[in-house]
Amino acid sequence: MADTTPPGRVFAFRRALTVDPVIIPVASLITGVPVAIDQANLRGAGVTSFKISNATPYWVWYRGWNGAAGDMPTIKEKGHYLAPGATDLNTSQVPMFIAAVAQAEPGVPAATNADGSTLTVPGRLVMVYGSGM
Repeated sequence: MADTTPPGRVFAFRRALTVDPVIIPVASLITGVPVAIDQANLRGAGVTSFKISNATPYWVWYRGWNGAAGDMPTIKEKGHYLAPGATDLNTSQVPMFIAAVAQAEPGVPAATNADGSTLTVPGRLVMVYGSGM
């Protein structure tokens, strides 16, 4: 299989200092909170990649999309999956919005209230944009 990586894109991840990190709240087990992404700024900074860290004690699904905030697609079991405390590095499609939801797993339960209702999970994903592969 031939290498199709564009010349000049093969280097370690380098943060785009002109782009602030994006904080994505991990809001619940069902519905995420849409966070707007400044696409023009990302494109102007030459962003091609992102590094995302899960600062929660829960497994988390996250997903970006284009369209309106209200057009949020299903996040759970459809996006990227990130372990508690993990960091992931990916190329970016520069979405307009991103959201995240917690996922309970054996031995790592997501938070619930005493009555079993869903608790707002205190936590966040931190996304840093840059370039490289």
